[in-house]
Amino acid sequence: MVAWLRTRHAEPVTWRELAYLVLHGTLLVLLDAAATAIAFAPLLLLGAVSLPRSEGDTGSLDVAVAAAVAALAVLAVLAVALAALYLVPLAALAHGAVARQLLGPGAEAAVRTLTSSRARLVDAFEVERRRIERDLHDGAQQRLLELGITLVAIELELDEAPEAARPLVRKAAGQARSALAELRELVRGIHPRVLTDLGLAAAVADLADRSVVPVRVALDLPRRPPSTVESTAYFVVAEALANAARHADATTVTVSGRLDGDRLVVEVRDDGGGGADPGRGTGLAGLADRTDAVGGVLTLASPPGGPTVLRVELPW
Repeated sequence: MVAWLRTRHAEPVTWRELAYLVLHGTLLVLLDAAATAIAFAPLLLLGAVSLPRSEGDTGSLDVAVAAAVAALAVLAVLAVALAALYLVPLAALAHGAVARQLLGPGAEAAVRTLTSSRARLVDAFEVERRRIERDLHDGAQQRLLELGITLVAIELELDEAPEAARPLVRKAAGQARSALAELRELVRGIHPRVLTDLGLAAAVADLADRSVVPVRVALDLPRRPPSTVESTAYFVVAEALANAARHADATTVTVSGRLDGDRLVVEVRDDGGGGADPGRGTGLAGLADRTDAVGGVLTLASPPGGPTVLRVELPW
């Protein structure tokens, strides 16, 4: 308990909370009371207005005075109501600004968040680097090694039995095609060529064509977004489609995207079983860090039983 109190006394946020408590009990209470009084002032004025009553036959003078008083009362009520429309929201904004300034996360919280996000990104990039290294070693490197052995055999056969080299040439051609396909698949996983050449809509359509789950694509983009935003949106869609096929047992997936003001909004919806959890190693945590790195926001709604909706908003 003593250690906790010592830590709390050493944190700047504790003193900001204390300052807000003092202000809330003094100045902010007066501000709230003034705003409340201004808000109800028109009703109070209406209740306070009393028109003069005529006694006997006093002629048209009393009528004129009553009309003038009524007009002035209406003008006063309108003036106070108009003032309340401006002053009450200003009071609320001032109260909110003070609360955000004193109770909101300070610079140290932002630094902690950025440091944690950077550490997760470094870990994700390290995992990706190891995956690429493993794929090169186990895939393309082995294909090229087999191709080299076949070419050596062809060279030996050409000296002794040229006809026997013909099947080896066909084998070498097949191995070269396999190695090329392996490299293309690897490059596509890093940054697909179609994304660079044709943009996000074509790249997502290519993902949909290669998906084992039927995918409907509805991207309405007036122009191409910046390359970093485009790449982030692509990998979010790719990971969502992979999760829908591997984990959700989905039968249909819909990918939609549009420009909303100055933000690119992309949604991936599947009809699977739901229950997606970023903490279970589905790649969603890495996508959140990647999205945060470009100033975007990633949200996930995946109740048990589905559907799962992955939404990403990225600054255009």
